[in-house]
Amino acid sequence: MIFEEARRAEVSEAARALLRFPVLKAGRRHGRVVDLVHEHYEVLREWFDHYLGWHVVLDRDVVRLAKVPQPPNGYESDAPEARCCVLYCLLLASLEDIGEQTVITDLSHRVVTLSASADVRTFDPASPTEKQHLVNAIRLLVEHGALITVQDDATTRAQEKDYVHGNGNAIYDVDRRTAALLPCSPTPPSRAGIPRELTRQLHPETAEGASRRRRHTLMRRLVDEPVVYFADLSEDETEYFRAQRPMFVRQVTEVLDARLEVRAEGIALVDDELSDIKFPADPAEPYAALLFASALAGLPGAGSGAIVGDDGLNAAAEMVAEELRARGVKSIAGRADVLSKSTRLLTKLRLVEEAGPGQLRLLPALGRYRNVLPPEAPQPDPLPFDLALPDLDDITEPGDDHR
Repeated sequence: MIFEEARRAEVSEAARALLRFPVLKAGRRHGRVVDLVHEHYEVLREWFDHYLGWHVVLDRDVVRLAKVPQPPNGYESDAPEARCCVLYCLLLASLEDIGEQTVITDLSHRVVTLSASADVRTFDPASPTEKQHLVNAIRLLVEHGALITVQDDATTRAQEKDYVHGNGNAIYDVDRRTAALLPCSPTPPSRAGIPRELTRQLHPETAEGASRRRRHTLMRRLVDEPVVYFADLSEDETEYFRAQRPMFVRQVTEVLDARLEVRAEGIALVDDELSDIKFPADPAEPYAALLFASALAGLPGAGSGAIVGDDGLNAAAEMVAEELRARGVKSIAGRADVLSKSTRLLTKLRLVEEAGPGQLRLLPALGRYRNVLPPEAPQPDPLPFDLALPDLDDITEPGDDHR
Protein backbone atom coordinates (compact mmCIF):
# COMPACT_ATOMS: atom_id res chain seq x y z
CA MET A 1 0.00 0.00 0.00
CA ILE A 2 1.60 3.21 -1.18
CA PHE A 3 -0.29 6.42 -0.45
CA GLU A 4 0.44 10.08 -0.64
CA GLU A 5 1.51 11.25 2.82
CA ALA A 6 -1.75 13.00 3.81
CA ARG A 7 -3.90 10.04 2.78
CA ARG A 8 -1.61 7.56 4.54
CA ALA A 9 -1.84 9.58 7.76
CA GLU A 10 -5.65 9.47 7.60
CA VAL A 11 -5.71 5.72 6.92
CA SER A 12 -3.30 5.17 9.83
CA GLU A 13 -5.43 7.27 12.17
CA ALA A 14 -8.56 5.31 11.24
CA ALA A 15 -6.85 1.88 11.44
CA ARG A 16 -5.32 2.65 14.83
CA ALA A 17 -8.67 3.87 16.16
CA LEU A 18 -10.40 0.69 15.01
CA LEU A 19 -7.82 -1.46 16.79
CA ARG A 20 -8.23 0.53 20.00
CA PHE A 21 -12.03 0.95 19.81
CA PRO A 22 -13.65 -1.82 17.71
CA VAL A 23 -16.97 0.05 17.97
CA LEU A 24 -16.88 3.68 16.80
CA LYS A 25 -19.95 5.93 16.96
CA ALA A 26 -20.42 9.27 15.27
CA GLY A 27 -20.44 12.12 17.74
CA ARG A 28 -18.12 14.24 19.80
CA ARG A 29 -15.73 11.44 20.82
CA HIS A 30 -15.24 9.53 17.55
CA GLY A 31 -16.88 11.74 14.93
CA ARG A 32 -13.69 12.53 13.02
CA VAL A 33 -12.58 8.90 12.90
CA VAL A 34 -15.99 7.70 11.71
CA ASP A 35 -15.75 10.22 8.87
CA LEU A 36 -12.27 8.92 8.01
CA VAL A 37 -13.50 5.33 7.94
CA HIS A 38 -16.31 6.32 5.57
CA GLU A 39 -13.82 8.14 3.33
CA HIS A 40 -11.25 5.32 3.25
CA TYR A 41 -13.61 2.38 3.75
CA GLU A 42 -12.50 0.27 0.78
CA VAL A 43 -8.81 0.55 1.69
CA LEU A 44 -9.47 -0.25 5.36
CA ARG A 45 -11.86 -3.10 4.55
CA GLU A 46 -9.33 -4.71 2.24
CA TRP A 47 -6.40 -4.25 4.63
CA PHE A 48 -8.13 -5.67 7.71
CA ASP A 49 -9.54 -8.59 5.74
CA HIS A 50 -6.21 -9.47 4.08
CA TYR A 51 -3.85 -9.08 7.04
CA LEU A 52 -6.07 -9.88 10.02
CA GLY A 53 -9.15 -11.64 8.68
CA TRP A 54 -11.38 -9.10 10.45
CA HIS A 55 -14.35 -7.46 8.73
CA VAL A 56 -15.06 -3.73 8.93
CA VAL A 57 -18.83 -3.23 9.13
CA LEU A 58 -20.00 0.23 8.16
CA ASP A 59 -23.36 1.56 9.32
CA ARG A 60 -24.52 5.14 8.94
CA ASP A 61 -23.39 6.33 12.37
CA VAL A 62 -21.55 3.25 13.66
CA VAL A 63 -18.39 1.47 12.55
CA ARG A 64 -17.71 -2.04 13.85
CA LEU A 65 -14.46 -3.94 13.51
CA ALA A 66 -15.46 -7.60 13.90
CA LYS A 67 -12.36 -8.38 15.90
CA VAL A 68 -11.82 -12.07 16.60
CA PRO A 69 -8.73 -12.46 18.80
CA GLN A 70 -6.22 -15.24 18.48
CA PRO A 71 -6.73 -17.63 21.43
CA PRO A 72 -4.10 -16.97 24.13
CA ASN A 73 -1.48 -19.59 24.90
CA GLY A 74 -2.59 -20.34 28.43
CA TYR A 75 -1.23 -17.20 30.11
CA GLU A 76 -3.34 -14.69 31.96
CA SER A 77 -5.05 -12.20 29.67
CA ASP A 78 -6.66 -8.87 30.45
CA ALA A 79 -10.15 -9.99 29.39
CA PRO A 80 -13.12 -9.42 31.74
CA GLU A 81 -13.97 -12.20 34.18
CA ALA A 82 -15.92 -15.12 32.72
CA ARG A 83 -19.07 -14.29 34.72
CA CYS A 84 -18.99 -10.71 33.42
CA CYS A 85 -18.74 -12.04 29.85
CA VAL A 86 -21.72 -14.37 30.38
CA LEU A 87 -23.85 -11.53 31.77
CA TYR A 88 -22.73 -9.26 28.92
CA CYS A 89 -24.12 -11.77 26.41
CA LEU A 90 -27.38 -12.15 28.36
CA LEU A 91 -27.75 -8.37 28.58
CA LEU A 92 -27.13 -8.06 24.85
CA ALA A 93 -29.85 -10.63 24.19
CA SER A 94 -32.24 -8.76 26.50
CA LEU A 95 -31.87 -5.55 24.46
CA GLU A 96 -33.55 -7.09 21.39
CA ASP A 97 -37.11 -6.44 22.60
CA ILE A 98 -36.59 -3.68 25.14
CA GLY A 99 -37.89 -0.10 24.97
CA GLU A 100 -36.00 3.08 24.17
CA GLN A 101 -34.89 3.37 27.80
CA THR A 102 -34.22 0.94 30.61
CA VAL A 103 -32.99 0.79 34.19
CA ILE A 104 -30.71 -1.64 36.02
CA THR A 105 -33.54 -3.37 37.87
CA ASP A 106 -35.36 -4.08 34.60
CA LEU A 107 -32.15 -5.43 33.05
CA SER A 108 -31.61 -7.55 36.16
CA HIS A 109 -35.08 -9.13 35.91
CA ARG A 110 -34.53 -9.91 32.21
CA VAL A 111 -31.15 -11.50 32.92
CA VAL A 112 -32.70 -13.68 35.64
CA THR A 113 -35.26 -14.97 33.13
CA LEU A 114 -32.75 -15.52 30.34
CA SER A 115 -30.16 -17.22 32.55
CA ALA A 116 -32.79 -19.57 33.99
CA SER A 117 -33.64 -20.79 30.48
CA ALA A 118 -30.03 -21.04 29.27
CA ASP A 119 -27.30 -23.53 30.12
CA VAL A 120 -25.60 -21.12 32.56
CA ARG A 121 -25.80 -20.40 36.28
CA THR A 122 -29.00 -18.48 37.06
CA PHE A 123 -28.37 -14.87 37.96
CA ASP A 124 -28.93 -14.11 41.65
CA PRO A 125 -30.25 -10.52 42.03
CA ALA A 126 -29.79 -10.67 45.81
CA SER A 127 -26.03 -11.28 45.67
CA PRO A 128 -23.80 -8.19 45.82
CA THR A 129 -21.09 -10.11 43.93
CA GLU A 130 -23.51 -11.01 41.14
CA LYS A 131 -24.82 -7.43 41.07
CA GLN A 132 -21.26 -6.13 40.71
CA HIS A 133 -20.64 -8.50 37.78
CA LEU A 134 -23.84 -7.20 36.19
CA VAL A 135 -22.73 -3.58 36.63
CA ASN A 136 -19.35 -4.44 35.10
CA ALA A 137 -21.13 -5.93 32.08
CA ILE A 138 -23.37 -2.87 31.81
CA ARG A 139 -20.31 -0.61 31.85
CA LEU A 140 -18.90 -2.59 28.92
CA LEU A 141 -22.15 -2.08 27.01
CA VAL A 142 -21.92 1.65 27.78
CA GLU A 143 -18.32 1.67 26.55
CA HIS A 144 -19.40 -0.11 23.36
CA GLY A 145 -22.31 2.27 22.76
CA ALA A 146 -25.23 -0.16 23.11
CA LEU A 147 -26.32 1.58 26.32
CA ILE A 148 -26.03 5.34 26.82
CA THR A 149 -26.07 6.95 30.24
CA VAL A 150 -28.88 9.49 30.59
CA GLN A 151 -27.39 11.36 33.54
CA ASP A 152 -23.80 12.51 33.97
CA ASP A 153 -21.23 9.78 34.50
CA ALA A 154 -20.57 10.55 38.17
CA THR A 155 -24.28 10.35 39.03
CA THR A 156 -24.75 7.13 37.06
CA ARG A 157 -21.78 5.45 38.71
CA ALA A 158 -23.07 6.46 42.16
CA GLN A 159 -26.47 4.94 41.31
CA GLU A 160 -24.80 1.76 40.05
CA LYS A 161 -22.86 1.53 43.31
CA ASP A 162 -26.10 2.00 45.27
CA TYR A 163 -27.64 -0.83 43.25
CA VAL A 164 -24.79 -3.18 44.16
CA HIS A 165 -25.00 -2.40 47.87
CA GLY A 166 -28.71 -1.65 48.20
CA ASN A 167 -31.65 -0.55 46.10
CA GLY A 168 -30.18 2.08 43.80
CA ASN A 169 -30.99 2.35 40.14
CA ALA A 170 -29.66 4.01 36.99
CA ILE A 171 -31.32 4.82 33.68
CA TYR A 172 -29.92 4.25 30.18
CA ASP A 173 -30.95 4.94 26.61
CA VAL A 174 -30.83 1.84 24.39
CA ASP A 175 -29.15 1.87 20.97
CA ARG A 176 -30.39 -1.35 19.38
CA ARG A 177 -28.64 -0.70 16.05
CA THR A 178 -25.27 -0.66 17.80
CA ALA A 179 -26.23 -3.65 19.96
CA ALA A 180 -27.04 -5.65 16.82
CA LEU A 181 -23.49 -5.07 15.50
CA LEU A 182 -21.69 -6.26 18.65
CA PRO A 183 -21.85 -10.08 18.29
CA CYS A 184 -19.16 -11.42 15.98
CA SER A 185 -18.30 -15.11 15.99
CA PRO A 186 -17.07 -16.83 12.83
CA THR A 187 -18.82 -20.03 13.93
CA PRO A 188 -22.54 -19.61 14.78
CA PRO A 189 -23.22 -20.39 18.47
CA SER A 190 -25.67 -23.14 17.48
CA ARG A 191 -22.82 -24.99 15.74
CA ALA A 192 -19.95 -24.15 18.09
CA GLY A 193 -20.52 -26.82 20.72
CA ILE A 194 -17.91 -25.36 23.10
CA PRO A 195 -16.95 -21.67 23.68
CA ARG A 196 -13.51 -21.96 22.05
CA GLU A 197 -15.15 -23.02 18.77
CA LEU A 198 -16.96 -19.66 18.53
CA THR A 199 -13.74 -17.98 17.39
CA ARG A 200 -12.51 -20.72 15.08
CA GLN A 201 -12.17 -19.58 11.47
CA LEU A 202 -11.86 -22.09 8.67
CA HIS A 203 -9.32 -21.59 5.89
CA PRO A 204 -9.23 -23.49 2.59
CA GLU A 205 -6.97 -26.56 2.56
CA THR A 206 -4.74 -24.95 -0.06
CA ALA A 207 -1.34 -23.24 -0.08
CA GLU A 208 -3.06 -19.84 -0.17
CA GLY A 209 -5.38 -20.86 2.67
CA ALA A 210 -2.40 -21.96 4.81
CA SER A 211 -0.58 -18.70 4.05
CA ARG A 212 -3.67 -16.68 4.97
CA ARG A 213 -4.05 -18.57 8.26
CA ARG A 214 -0.41 -17.94 9.27
CA ARG A 215 -0.63 -14.28 8.28
CA HIS A 216 -3.79 -13.76 10.32
CA THR A 217 -2.42 -15.63 13.34
CA LEU A 218 0.78 -13.58 13.47
CA MET A 219 -0.81 -10.18 12.81
CA ARG A 220 -3.51 -10.76 15.41
CA ARG A 221 -0.92 -11.59 18.03
CA LEU A 222 1.20 -8.60 17.10
CA VAL A 223 -1.66 -6.12 17.57
CA ASP A 224 -3.16 -7.84 20.64
CA GLU A 225 -0.23 -9.14 22.72
CA PRO A 226 2.56 -7.11 24.35
CA VAL A 227 5.25 -9.60 23.25
CA VAL A 228 5.07 -12.56 20.84
CA TYR A 229 7.70 -15.20 21.61
CA PHE A 230 8.80 -17.58 18.89
CA ALA A 231 8.59 -20.37 21.47
CA ASP A 232 4.81 -19.82 21.57
CA LEU A 233 4.47 -20.20 17.80
CA SER A 234 4.50 -23.35 15.74
CA GLU A 235 7.60 -24.07 13.69
CA ASP A 236 5.56 -23.38 10.57
CA GLU A 237 4.45 -19.95 11.87
CA THR A 238 8.00 -19.01 12.91
CA GLU A 239 9.37 -19.90 9.49
CA TYR A 240 6.58 -17.93 7.82
CA PHE A 241 7.37 -14.82 9.89
CA ARG A 242 11.08 -15.02 9.11
CA ALA A 243 10.35 -15.39 5.38
CA GLN A 244 7.76 -12.59 5.39
CA ARG A 245 9.40 -10.27 7.91
CA PRO A 246 9.77 -7.33 5.45
CA MET A 247 6.03 -7.50 4.73
CA PHE A 248 5.11 -7.41 8.43
CA VAL A 249 7.51 -4.53 9.11
CA ARG A 250 6.17 -2.55 6.14
CA GLN A 251 2.51 -2.99 7.09
CA VAL A 252 3.06 -2.13 10.75
CA THR A 253 5.13 0.92 9.80
CA GLU A 254 3.07 2.30 6.93
CA VAL A 255 -0.48 1.45 7.94
CA LEU A 256 -0.33 1.42 11.75
CA ASP A 257 2.39 4.08 12.10
CA ALA A 258 4.10 1.88 14.71
CA ARG A 259 7.41 0.07 14.96
CA LEU A 260 8.14 -3.64 14.94
CA GLU A 261 11.05 -4.76 17.10
CA VAL A 262 12.41 -8.21 16.30
CA ARG A 263 14.80 -10.02 18.63
CA ALA A 264 16.18 -13.53 18.67
CA GLU A 265 13.47 -14.61 21.12
CA GLY A 266 10.45 -12.88 19.63
CA ILE A 267 8.65 -9.83 18.30
CA ALA A 268 6.87 -6.80 19.74
CA LEU A 269 4.78 -4.08 18.15
CA VAL A 270 6.16 -0.94 19.81
CA ASP A 271 3.64 1.85 20.34
CA ASP A 272 2.33 3.97 23.21
CA GLU A 273 -1.35 3.33 22.44
CA LEU A 274 -1.82 0.00 20.68
CA SER A 275 -2.10 -2.19 23.75
CA ASP A 276 -5.13 -3.81 25.35
CA ILE A 277 -3.56 -3.77 28.81
CA LYS A 278 -4.82 -1.10 31.19
CA PHE A 279 -2.49 -0.12 34.00
CA PRO A 280 -3.86 0.03 37.55
CA ALA A 281 -5.39 3.30 38.65
CA ASP A 282 -3.05 3.35 41.64
CA PRO A 283 0.26 4.67 40.22
CA ALA A 284 2.21 2.86 42.95
CA GLU A 285 1.29 -0.55 41.49
CA PRO A 286 3.04 -0.23 38.11
CA TYR A 287 5.97 1.46 39.83
CA ALA A 288 6.28 -1.47 42.24
CA ALA A 289 6.06 -3.81 39.24
CA LEU A 290 8.93 -1.94 37.55
CA LEU A 291 11.11 -2.22 40.66
CA PHE A 292 10.19 -5.90 40.99
CA ALA A 293 11.02 -6.49 37.30
CA SER A 294 14.39 -4.80 37.81
CA ALA A 295 15.12 -6.97 40.85
CA LEU A 296 14.21 -10.16 38.97
CA ALA A 297 16.20 -9.08 35.90
CA GLY A 298 19.33 -8.92 38.05
CA LEU A 299 19.05 -12.58 39.01
CA PRO A 300 21.25 -15.21 37.30
CA GLY A 301 19.68 -16.55 34.12
CA ALA A 302 17.14 -13.72 33.78
CA GLY A 303 16.00 -13.37 30.20
CA SER A 304 16.88 -16.95 29.31
CA GLY A 305 13.93 -18.81 30.81
CA ALA A 306 15.37 -19.30 34.30
CA ILE A 307 12.92 -20.36 37.01
CA VAL A 308 12.85 -18.51 40.34
CA GLY A 309 11.34 -20.14 43.41
CA ASP A 310 9.73 -18.86 46.60
CA ASP A 311 12.97 -17.74 48.26
CA GLY A 312 14.14 -15.61 45.34
CA LEU A 313 10.70 -14.12 44.71
CA ASN A 314 10.15 -13.25 48.37
CA ALA A 315 13.61 -11.67 48.65
CA ALA A 316 12.99 -9.51 45.56
CA ALA A 317 9.50 -8.53 46.78
CA GLU A 318 10.83 -7.62 50.25
CA MET A 319 13.48 -5.39 48.70
CA VAL A 320 10.79 -3.56 46.70
CA ALA A 321 8.53 -3.28 49.76
CA GLU A 322 11.37 -1.71 51.76
CA GLU A 323 11.98 0.81 48.97
CA LEU A 324 8.29 1.76 48.89
CA ARG A 325 8.12 2.07 52.69
CA ALA A 326 11.17 4.33 52.64
CA ARG A 327 9.36 6.61 50.21
CA GLY A 328 6.15 6.68 52.24
CA VAL A 329 3.98 4.63 49.87
CA LYS A 330 1.16 3.09 51.92
CA SER A 331 -1.18 1.71 49.26
CA ILE A 332 0.99 -1.39 48.78
CA ALA A 333 1.14 -3.22 52.08
CA GLY A 334 4.31 -5.26 52.34
CA ARG A 335 6.06 -8.10 50.57
CA ALA A 336 2.99 -10.28 49.83
CA ASP A 337 1.16 -7.32 48.28
CA VAL A 338 4.15 -6.46 46.09
CA LEU A 339 4.47 -10.07 44.99
CA SER A 340 0.81 -10.61 44.06
CA LYS A 341 0.23 -7.27 42.30
CA SER A 342 3.57 -7.14 40.50
CA THR A 343 3.34 -10.76 39.34
CA ARG A 344 -0.13 -10.17 37.92
CA LEU A 345 1.02 -7.16 35.87
CA LEU A 346 4.33 -8.65 34.72
CA THR A 347 2.48 -11.79 33.60
CA LYS A 348 0.12 -9.72 31.47
CA LEU A 349 3.12 -7.95 29.95
CA ARG A 350 4.67 -11.34 29.10
CA LEU A 351 7.76 -10.65 31.18
CA VAL A 352 7.21 -13.65 33.47
CA GLU A 353 4.96 -16.69 33.54
CA GLU A 354 3.93 -19.20 36.19
CA ALA A 355 6.18 -22.26 36.20
CA GLY A 356 4.57 -24.09 39.09
CA PRO A 357 3.37 -23.37 42.65
CA GLY A 358 5.46 -20.50 44.01
CA GLN A 359 7.63 -20.37 40.89
CA LEU A 360 8.03 -17.91 38.02
CA ARG A 361 9.83 -18.35 34.71
CA LEU A 362 11.74 -15.21 33.68
CA LEU A 363 10.94 -14.58 30.01
CA PRO A 364 13.37 -12.99 27.52
CA ALA A 365 11.82 -9.49 27.47
CA LEU A 366 12.54 -9.17 31.20
CA GLY A 367 16.19 -8.69 30.29
CA ARG A 368 15.35 -5.15 29.22
CA TYR A 369 14.95 -4.22 32.89
CA ARG A 370 18.49 -4.89 34.04
CA ASN A 371 20.19 -1.95 35.74
CA VAL A 372 17.18 0.37 35.66
CA LEU A 373 18.44 3.81 36.66
CA PRO A 374 16.95 5.42 39.79
CA PRO A 375 14.31 8.13 39.23
CA GLU A 376 16.79 10.93 40.06
CA ALA A 377 19.31 9.93 37.38
CA PRO A 378 19.10 10.95 33.70
CA GLN A 379 17.00 8.38 31.86
CA PRO A 380 17.98 6.82 28.54
CA ASP A 381 15.72 6.90 25.49
CA PRO A 382 12.53 4.89 26.09
CA LEU A 383 12.95 1.21 25.28
CA PRO A 384 10.35 -1.18 23.97
CA PHE A 385 8.65 -3.08 26.79
CA ASP A 386 9.36 -0.19 29.20
CA LEU A 387 6.51 0.90 31.49
CA ALA A 388 5.45 4.52 31.22
CA LEU A 389 5.47 5.49 34.88
CA PRO A 390 5.32 8.64 37.00
CA ASP A 391 8.22 9.68 39.20
CA LEU A 392 7.72 7.97 42.54
CA ASP A 393 8.03 11.36 44.27
CA ASP A 394 4.85 12.42 42.45
CA ILE A 395 2.81 9.51 43.81
CA THR A 396 0.29 10.62 46.42
CA GLU A 397 -1.64 8.47 48.81
CA PRO A 398 -5.36 8.79 49.52
CA GLY A 399 -5.80 11.57 52.05
CA ASP A 400 -2.56 13.40 51.19
CA ASP A 401 -2.93 17.18 51.24
CA HIS A 402 -0.37 17.87 48.52
CA ARG A 403 -1.07 17.35 44.81
